[in-house]
Amino acid sequence: MLPSKIPAHSRLVRSYDLITPAGRTYRFPPPTLLQRLVRWAVGHAETVAISAAILALIYAAGLVAEALDRSVFDACSDQVGGRRVG
Repeated sequence: MLPSKIPAHSRLVRSYDLITPAGRTYRFPPPTLLQRLVRWAVGHAETVAISAAILALIYAAGLVAEALDRSVFDACSDQVGGRRVG
């Protein structure tokens, strides 16, 4: 049977409680700021890696374009500049 209403967004975790099959309860403190930042970074690591790879490819393409012989581009600009209208 389908749920009658959409579940609400998950709430922020204040503390962790672990209940063992024997009935013992272990309470863990809430995560620190550093732990939350590390968890966020791990969650976004794939996106950051893909973005860095794309930026590296764009940078490499720019270096290759600068390394090409510019005489072809200079010849084109000379032809356009040689025509005068007037």
